[in-house]
Amino acid sequence: MSRNKAGFLLIHGFTGTHYEMEPLAEYLRNKEFTVENIILPGHETSEEDLITKTWIDWIEFAQDELEKLKKSCEFVFVCGLSMGGVISLHLAKNNQDISGIISMATPYKSPDWRIHIFDVFPFVHYLYPKHKSKESGWEDLEALESHRCYDNYPTKAAKQVSRLFKSVKRDIPFIKIPILIIQSKNDPTVPTEHPKWIFGNVASKDKKLIWIEKGGHVIPEDAGRFQLFEEVEKWIEERI
Repeated sequence: MSRNKAGFLLIHGFTGTHYEMEPLAEYLRNKEFTVENIILPGHETSEEDLITKTWIDWIEFAQDELEKLKKSCEFVFVCGLSMGGVISLHLAKNNQDISGIISMATPYKSPDWRIHIFDVFPFVHYLYPKHKSKESGWEDLEALESHRCYDNYPTKAAKQVSRLFKSVKRDIPFIKIPILIIQSKNDPTVPTEHPKWIFGNVASKDKKLIWIEKGGHVIPEDAGRFQLFEEVEKWIEERI
């Protein structure tokens, strides 16, 4: 089978950019796979634009891009990082015809307890509009220098992330397609209990959990990316 018959939809994380997925995208393109590395609504524009978007906007945009890829590729895989991984789980539940998903550094609920404050105090974002983004856990400091994301988490937008988590957590037990779950052992953002919970709760019989030895949360850019590339290619080759 020609490799361009297999397509990948890549989805970045919250407040992130498509650039954090680009090392993986470039690797896959060099292997002659078709790749669509998307930019979620409200990202790569401004923090003010981000707060105008909802979690529904994100999943509907991803679904539309997935439909385009389905029309051009025989085998389609969705690969998401962090919140992008959460969106990938949603797509997996609602698109049983795709070939599989790859979730990287993906939480099944908010790993930050502060997001739960929005459930109790829904208007707190007026008092606390922004939360400073923290870039911790990186091993490849050169990659960190070139990493791009918003400087702040707009708390109004973080409320939408909380709603996304709640919806997708209900989706996970209904996922039946092949799934590769990838997690860095040293991720400072998503605790190791999260990939284990996802692995234990998906209905997929074809499921695998891989631990990345190096780097932190942004796996495709950090020091563990080479292990990531190898694991993804091996897993894909076994399924096409």
